[in-house]
Amino acid sequence: MTIEQAFENFISKAKEREQVVNYFQVRQHGDVVFNWSRLDRIDRLNMWSVSKSVISVAVGIAQKEGIIDLEEKISETFFDYVPKNADSNILDLKVRHLLTMTTGLDNALFFAADPERYTTEDWTAYFFSADFTHPPFAQFLYSNFNTYILGHMLERKCGMDLLEYMKPRIFDPLEIYSPDWTRCPRGHLHAANGLYLTIDEMSRFGQMLFNGGEYNGKRIVPEEYIQEMTRNQLPEEWEEKYGYQIWIEGKDGDFRADGKFGQFIIGLKDLDMVISVMSLDSGELLQTLREEFIDKIK
Repeated sequence: MTIEQAFENFISKAKEREQVVNYFQVRQHGDVVFNWSRLDRIDRLNMWSVSKSVISVAVGIAQKEGIIDLEEKISETFFDYVPKNADSNILDLKVRHLLTMTTGLDNALFFAADPERYTTEDWTAYFFSADFTHPPFAQFLYSNFNTYILGHMLERKCGMDLLEYMKPRIFDPLEIYSPDWTRCPRGHLHAANGLYLTIDEMSRFGQMLFNGGEYNGKRIVPEEYIQEMTRNQLPEEWEEKYGYQIWIEGKDGDFRADGKFGQFIIGLKDLDMVISVMSLDSGELLQTLREEFIDKIK
């Protein structure tokens, strides 16, 4: 089945299931080969948790620059936030645990639209006052706070506003100018979500990941980091397949940046393809995308 036929199949089923797709773009062999929009203009929309993968890329760059190390303990950077009676579950937390969602938190804490977001001013203090009932890497628990702390830590380590750090290193090379990203009450990037991109900007970021950290012949992120980022970092017996702030889509090397309401960047090595989707969905669009589009073109 051709890409066009598979898309018609997918969009028809999505409408039948009342799943609203706003933008859909396919890159193959590095080029945009299919583009579709429900709207009459291209606009920036919230990428939600696709934002997490951008923070991961920033970590990879900062690691290359010697600013941060995946094995360093976060308590050394946040010494002023660590409780005086902190146990080893907090003191042993490393950057790697933030990246892989294995920090040992008892619960995920608040997410983007939870009431606590609007009543909690210091999100870093909130994180360090939480219950860490498990040792690092004992379990997987998806939490926005792991990404937020990564962002705040990067900012402290590089000594500048994180968005300003990322502009010349990530956004400018991808032709993403004047990027929009929401912030917490203390002025730090929301990090876990809140990055606004167009479908074209989103697709270019996905192609860079797919290229192993290069875009238009320019090296943005070390290839070794992207290889690790898009490889399952969790024990094989665990149900989840997760890299560094990105889901593993089937097998190592295939990835899925996944945001609330159906924002996806999916890289498929066998097809040499990057699929980017922006939508308004209650949570079932990924199944429709897999069954009615991806499975039809394989």
